[in-house]
Amino acid sequence: MGPAREKSRFTYLNFYGQKVDIPYIIWHIEGVDKNILIDAGCSAADYYRVIKAGNKEPFVAGGESFKDVQDVTSFEDGLAAWGLKPADIDVILITHLHWDHIMNAEKCKNAKLVVQEDEWRCALAPHPMQTFAYAPRSYYEQMRNLELVRGDVDFMPGIRLIHTPGHTPGGQTVAVETEKGWYAISGYCAINDNFYPPEELKKAIGYPIIPAAVHTNTIEAYESSLKLLQMFGDKILPSHEQALMKVSHVP
Repeated sequence: MGPAREKSRFTYLNFYGQKVDIPYIIWHIEGVDKNILIDAGCSAADYYRVIKAGNKEPFVAGGESFKDVQDVTSFEDGLAAWGLKPADIDVILITHLHWDHIMNAEKCKNAKLVVQEDEWRCALAPHPMQTFAYAPRSYYEQMRNLELVRGDVDFMPGIRLIHTPGHTPGGQTVAVETEKGWYAISGYCAINDNFYPPEELKKAIGYPIIPAAVHTNTIEAYESSLKLLQMFGDKILPSHEQALMKVSHVP
């Protein structure tokens, strides 16, 4: 979890000065014949080892000094709650390659990593304004068992990958069919207020959603969020929404 983050980093030009705790959520898909995760999060130890590289000074991004990542539940303990170990994971559907979504993937030695081709290229050579969000290039170069996809993909019955660029060029949302309809794990830099802002705020700004504030393309970020809202309505699960830390199953 990233504690006490500036909320406006998520809600473009809105909610300045508010602090929110940001979880790095990992989803496990049940009811399929493989052990599939959506994203892989980041542990406090890996954050310090790879991202800070032992530097004791605060990590600074976009003018904000980050408080260090904290472990709420370890990756191993989270898997154990499902009766799994890292070696049991068959597939990790990676929404994008920012460090807070991928660092535990290296522990899953048998897992195939599914990522958009555009995202892979970006991670290897990010724009200078985006380097703070990616791990060092060497970290990606050592990744194995990659499956690169392009655009929208029916990954398997009941699981769809939807290209949702904007936060990053190759962001993808994972849609999962449940007994109560399709749910979307948006993956990118979003919380509930991006998709479901207060009514008075929507009237004030004149549009129905708030795009991610950290983005490579503002218009794409807006259009991707609007597309998800139109497709899934109230069944969107933003990957950094604090309220979801209290949710064990969906639906």
